[in-house]
Amino acid sequence: MTLPPLQALVCFATVARHMSMKAAAEELCITASAVSQQIARLEAWLNVRLFMRGPRFLALTAEGHIYLRAIQPAFNQISQATQRLMDNASQSKVTVSCTPGFAIQWLLPRLGAFEKLHPGVEVQINTTNRVVNLSNEGIDFAVRHGAGVYPGLQSHCLVNDHLLPVCSPALLAENRPASPRELLNYPLLHDEHRLDWRLWFDTQGIHDVDTDKGPVFIDSNGVIEAALAGRGVALVRRVLVAEALSRGRLICPLAITVASPIAYYLVYDESAVLQRMSRDFRDWLLATAASEEHRWPYP
Repeated sequence: MTLPPLQALVCFATVARHMSMKAAAEELCITASAVSQQIARLEAWLNVRLFMRGPRFLALTAEGHIYLRAIQPAFNQISQATQRLMDNASQSKVTVSCTPGFAIQWLLPRLGAFEKLHPGVEVQINTTNRVVNLSNEGIDFAVRHGAGVYPGLQSHCLVNDHLLPVCSPALLAENRPASPRELLNYPLLHDEHRLDWRLWFDTQGIHDVDTDKGPVFIDSNGVIEAALAGRGVALVRRVLVAEALSRGRLICPLAITVASPIAYYLVYDESAVLQRMSRDFRDWLLATAASEEHRWPYP
């Protein structure tokens, strides 16, 4: 590993940020002369001129610009990791980003179990459908629905994704469908993407039907609420209806699931688990999801 004198490197980055020896010296609590000496030391070590100097004039050379761009991400990572480590332990807060559907249908109903085990830890849930920048937005963990490839981040498969039809027991009080085609006798409920029903019927060898008919809702929460209200049959991700199925609020008219090529992943930066409480939350979440995966009655 080839590293220049670290004190000189810090002086270089600080001077480049302020474009002032004096301002850099004030930030680093040393003299401007000492800063100048460190810059000269770094330039000698690199055998490259990093700054152009003159009376009341200071600017980066082309090589200085290139070097600064190369080392700045490392300084940012060190700063973020240090800040996480220095966070006030008494706050004991873990932040999680996930979709509203995952938060309402899966995470919130189970969170009480974690709070009983760790009563001093506050879990803050930020719900959004967008992909957040974890380090820039101060988020410890994110639950993402995707293929599991998140460059620069750690990821663990939380829940495998399967689609299954569900509805209110009242909807089938008089008649229960005996085949996938008979589901078309009921309103099909959709989220705004409208793709899942087409996929489900295609896997059953049914290609000659219009699967776009039926009420459309903006997200999975709306679809699930409509199914609970007896408005039709919803095709949903099983993780989002596990609670409602276990309580009998929803039933599966046909126990036919379709595996999805994507899944729910727990995603985080390595620095997020420097604190014990964050590791505890990660381990609890993964263990909870794994235990339920084995108890699931359908494929």
